[in-house]
Amino acid sequence: MTEQDIQYMTEAVVLAQKGIGKTSPNPTVGAVLVQNGAIIGQGYHKKAGTPHAEIIAIRDALSKGHDPKGSTLFVTLEPCCHFGKTPPCTDDILKHGIAEVIMGMVDPFPKVHGKGRDALHQGGVHVSVLSKQVSLFQDILALNQQYLKWADTGLPYVTLKAGMSLDGKIATRIGESKWITSEKARVDARRERSRCDAVMIGAGTVRSDNPELAPHGIYRKKHLLRVILDPRLSLQTTHAVFRDEHVFVATTNNAKDVDKERFTKASIPFKSFGPQRISLKRLLQYLGKEEIQHVFVEGGSGTHGYFVDDVRLDSLMIDRVLFYVEPLLLGGKDAVPVVGGHGRKHVKNAVRLSHTKVDDIGGTLKITGYVNRYE
Repeated sequence: MTEQDIQYMTEAVVLAQKGIGKTSPNPTVGAVLVQNGAIIGQGYHKKAGTPHAEIIAIRDALSKGHDPKGSTLFVTLEPCCHFGKTPPCTDDILKHGIAEVIMGMVDPFPKVHGKGRDALHQGGVHVSVLSKQVSLFQDILALNQQYLKWADTGLPYVTLKAGMSLDGKIATRIGESKWITSEKARVDARRERSRCDAVMIGAGTVRSDNPELAPHGIYRKKHLLRVILDPRLSLQTTHAVFRDEHVFVATTNNAKDVDKERFTKASIPFKSFGPQRISLKRLLQYLGKEEIQHVFVEGGSGTHGYFVDDVRLDSLMIDRVLFYVEPLLLGGKDAVPVVGGHGRKHVKNAVRLSHTKVDDIGGTLKITGYVNRYE
């Protein structure tokens, strides 16, 4: 692959980034159509059920008076070859006589995996895949971490988020937590949340903060599912999180019949995921079957500890950690720690992160690290 090819694929990545947080359950994809050394068409997938990036790029070329025949298509992910909400992209690529397709990576989804590449090859198209050794490949992986995990395991991608003091506290000893982090950091966190399919918190956070958990900015019209962990169905149904139908409560067999009836009358969906303790694995499996690909966990200390403890049992419980750290000290042994739960007895058993990154957001440190990275 030439330097010029890398530039064209980089353009496709930049286009794909415009669709982040908007395409689920479909992947985020960008495409660039090149003919005689010039870009004649480009596009990105905007929303599930609408044309894919390849089709938009072809239509863009046609609208400008260009014939795609003999051109080269740069696309960040393998073109689909099956009927879903839209027809196969491979059909249009063959129909318009595109001579070459260079794709960023093979699609892990079973209905596509390698089949799109084979269909194009059998149709006479020269097909190649970006080498994993090229640095741009990491940018392509970053586009669809949630999709890659879901397609491979059936489980949603899990981001664990928290805002805290430098000494690891999310609230003072009297429970005061507003506001530890800067306004710019809170805006950034809301944007991160809004890109996901679901946000998850515990019943304790609902009681103490009565949050709305709404999507913001360009995502404000998105139907973000609010998942509430309430083992006994003890919450009042008047909380802000229960304001519309985009909510789901995970509970246990400990929930009393009178509370089940109360939630049923309020038209709030709930389901048991264990006899006494909510099985996070079963809950994530359920959400995955509902095509929830990315869960944003921003509960309190208990919920965070719940997930961190379960990583010991299954490494797929957390994929990404997102901490906003404010340079202040709260102190106090009774102040609320960012991660509760049982914790580890030995340092060697700690949950270690890779690919860590630190950014300055309005004076708050935004620290991102990964438990799992998918290829």
